[in-house]
Amino acid sequence: MRNILIINRQTRLLYIITISVIVFSLSLSGCTNKMKDVHRFDPLNSPMQVIKDSEIIQSKTGNVQLFLKAPIMNIYDGEDARTEYPEGVFIKFFAEDGSLSTTLSSKYAISYDAKKIMEARNNVIIIDYASGDTTYMESVVWDKNTKKIYSDDPIKSVNGSRITYGDGFESDESFKNPQIYRQRGTLQWNEE
Repeated sequence: MRNILIINRQTRLLYIITISVIVFSLSLSGCTNKMKDVHRFDPLNSPMQVIKDSEIIQSKTGNVQLFLKAPIMNIYDGEDARTEYPEGVFIKFFAEDGSLSTTLSSKYAISYDAKKIMEARNNVIIIDYASGDTTYMESVVWDKNTKKIYSDDPIKSVNGSRITYGDGFESDESFKNPQIYRQRGTLQWNEE
């Protein structure tokens, strides 16, 4: 009787192994995609973190300097560390006294951490509340090393009834004293 139990245990083990091999084989044969059609996960080009509905506040000695809001933030690590805002960004810049000084919005932005450069693209709008200027362009670069904001794209700057067109501009990062390059004209009208 003891020999029969041993055979039954061995047979049961053999059945389990056989069924496992058959199930595994069927699961492999059930895949119809060819390897060239399968989208592979690439950890080097995939974000380390994805943050939805982000709100970031940057402050210095308790004073808020900027407020950033983005629907999606993709954070990449490694040699080319960067933060990408594929659905756009809205940034509020504050003066030392805490008042809102400037806003920047765009439909796409990317920030290169090591280079300390941020680029905003696609329908960039900068509003300077001190001067009343609203500036429209397709892309702008914020270089934190040189503390400059600049663009080589055609721009349109609106201040009340005055509209100025140009082929680029440069300003300090607080958007004081912006210089419009190759001005093509300034239009001004009086509304009566």
